[in-house]
Amino acid sequence: MLDLREPGFWTEPVPLLRAARARGRTALTQLGEPVLLRADDAEQAHADPRLANPGVANLERLGIRDGPFFTWRRRTLAALEGAEHQRLRGFIGRLFTPRQTARVRDQLHVHAAGLLDGLAERGTVDLVSAYAGELPLWGICRFLGIPDEERLEIAGFLAGTEEGFTEAMTPEIRARAERSIVALHAHAERRIAELTRMPGPDALSALVSGWRESGVSNADFVALVVNIIGGAVGSTRSAISNVVLLLLQHPHQAHRVRARPELLRAAVEECLRLYPPFRIGRRVAVEPLHLAGLDLEPGQSVLVWRAAANRDPGRFERPDVFDVERAPRAHLSFGHGTHFCLGQALARIEVQEAVGALLVRHPDAALRGPPPRRVPFTMDEQLVALPVELGPARRI
Repeated sequence: MLDLREPGFWTEPVPLLRAARARGRTALTQLGEPVLLRADDAEQAHADPRLANPGVANLERLGIRDGPFFTWRRRTLAALEGAEHQRLRGFIGRLFTPRQTARVRDQLHVHAAGLLDGLAERGTVDLVSAYAGELPLWGICRFLGIPDEERLEIAGFLAGTEEGFTEAMTPEIRARAERSIVALHAHAERRIAELTRMPGPDALSALVSGWRESGVSNADFVALVVNIIGGAVGSTRSAISNVVLLLLQHPHQAHRVRARPELLRAAVEECLRLYPPFRIGRRVAVEPLHLAGLDLEPGQSVLVWRAAANRDPGRFERPDVFDVERAPRAHLSFGHGTHFCLGQALARIEVQEAVGALLVRHPDAALRGPPPRRVPFTMDEQLVALPVELGPARRI
């Protein structure tokens, strides 16, 4: 049995999932919900139309059935299914064109270098707050054309909305999440109005220009923009933090990437496999089906723990070994099927540029302090902090 009420399951799940896999194809949570442990089963759960996302059932399970955060979550792509999901996904997918994502890569490279230059003289720094969180926030603001002077304001809103995705909701967390989502909605509405009057070269301007003819309502459009901003920072911050942590814990692997820069993308994918930035997915049966040896009835749900699927020995040889030269195999860190992460290309670019700049400019970077701790009960794989001594900067 996997007890999701225990902080230790969230902070150190790998041994528990490994032991569960040794006992069978699936496990059960303390509430009797099946947990899928194999990659093929997880992919089927995400691709089978007889299974749907739970929508806002997670909030309802926590006793939340109204309010601004609930209303917004109900409009997000992750909560929608079927024709409405496909319609809105097709519309917002125009945002993430190869041209627009490539446009920010060089800018991200320069900004990452500038951040590191500013941190180099500080000695030991927390890379979670000072680097891993700053770069994706800057990246999504630049991608969407949000002015630099508004970035700190956005950061304050996001801190509150991210708390709304915890499995340990309290009245105080709910209040902060609701204040933040109201403020983020107001900001998005202002930004859309500004870009309607005066468009720029950014991705959001291009989307706004075609919005009126799309048939997407004002409420849906604002919710989608908030969805993009809100989903672009927390998971990417977690990804950057975990990639840096793994490489600094395995200096010989980091040395391989420095010696052969073409390995950087493979190294990032290997880190994403081991520590998916967004940990779980949940699917609910809408009609009877057989999955992973289970007979599911309508309304029954299954939990997909992505790190379990990504460490499936049936797909990955020596699955718990970190190997930057591992032959590429599909992993589930950005989901699968119709809900595959729309922003994954931008997220990958941000992680690659953040990690590449750190490895090249600070070859002597080293972890300091006790082993980093993970935040329990959160949907993304957060580290509380990542103290790193960067060491002298290499001249580029």
